[in-house]
Amino acid sequence: MYVVVTTVEVEPGSVERLAELFDSTNRDLVAGHDDWIAAYFTANRSTNMVTVVAHWRQASSYEVLRSSAEFQSTMVKFAESFVGPPSVSVNEVLVEM
Repeated sequence: MYVVVTTVEVEPGSVERLAELFDSTNRDLVAGHDDWIAAYFTANRSTNMVTVVAHWRQASSYEVLRSSAEFQSTMVKFAESFVGPPSVSVNEVLVEM
């Protein structure tokens, strides 16, 4: 299993809108990807930092999603509220509890 962790600073006051956007778009984005397991949209409101943690069976499946036109067009909507570029890391899960 793999965890994709995306962290980005967002404009003050935009967390709720971004959470709603994530909720309304993520299900459709991952619907056709059998290797997708789950995702969590989290925020630290005091620092305006958003972190998305997504679980995948294979890292290559995330890369397929990431390169899709649907993903790219959806990310444009999110990026309107980004202060800077997001940090994305793909990590293999070595221990699960």
